[in-house]
Amino acid sequence: MLSQDFQAVYNIFKKNFYASMCANSKELTMQEAFSLDIIYMLDHPTILEYAKYMGISQPNATYKINQMIDKGYLIKEVCQEDKRAYRLKVTQKFLDCYRDNDRYIKKSLDDIENMFSLEEVQLLEKMLTTIQEHMTQGE
Repeated sequence: MLSQDFQAVYNIFKKNFYASMCANSKELTMQEAFSLDIIYMLDHPTILEYAKYMGISQPNATYKINQMIDKGYLIKEVCQEDKRAYRLKVTQKFLDCYRDNDRYIKKSLDDIENMFSLEEVQLLEKMLTTIQEHMTQGE
């Protein structure tokens, strides 16, 4: 039951994210929205780091990245550690689209605070913090 309930909530958040990304930007494909989200979560990855994470070749990654750069959602910055490499950074245009997802999450959290007692909300916060710590230990 827990597994199904968690998966259902997770899917609702994912559907909202991709729907809002594509609704806000008619020019983004679903794959590009996914790629931009990954780049954002990886926090300024190099092209090689992005390619490895996505399981694609570096030339394929470069092609996809250039498409997103041409659309104004991504920029390449020279890597300070290795001047031959680039770090990927999402642009304000992406962040503006991303804000709809942030608003949805804030509304969901406001609803949780209104539906549950303070003690239940604090327990949820504690559980989420513990889960996050556990999940990030292997990184």
